[in-house]
Amino acid sequence: MADNFLAPGKVISGSHALESAAETIGGMGKKALVVTDAMMEKLGNLDRLTCMLSESGVSYAVYADINGEPDDRMVERGVRLYQEEKCDFLVGLGGGSPIDSMKAIAMITEYGGKPADYMGKTIIRRLPPMAAIPTTAGTGSEATQFTIITDRSSQVKMLLKGPSCMPDIAVSVRRFTIT
Repeated sequence: MADNFLAPGKVISGSHALESAAETIGGMGKKALVVTDAMMEKLGNLDRLTCMLSESGVSYAVYADINGEPDDRMVERGVRLYQEEKCDFLVGLGGGSPIDSMKAIAMITEYGGKPADYMGKTIIRRLPPMAAIPTTAGTGSEATQFTIITDRSSQVKMLLKGPSCMPDIAVSVRRFTIT
């Protein structure tokens, strides 16, 4: 049996990583759904990202309600916003929760249904393009094919997986990870 090593299609890191990633992220689509949390707004990281998107000619909508561990209701609200705003790609900014939520939103946007429908299945069909911008060094969600979403009705933490859940680009911005 062969082992496969999966990684994002592109990884950019360093003190000017966001600026270096602007062309790649700007080429992912016309309108991004930025999935993040209130702390990224408070720290100004969201402003830095949205300025880069604007300068790259990319429209965006912000979904900043990923506070705490992600659950199916957060994902469903993100899917609605993605569809209402007519987005065509996603950017996850923050720790593992926003990035995991971004992946699940992409999955449900493409496949329909609810996150619980995909527990135990491997997602292989292409998802909308995804850029992950981590601000912690804990989960590694920006470089894995996995996402953890809690089903609120059963209180089960679901592992959703598949090579399609791997972000297209991971951008590690030094100033976003310094506390």
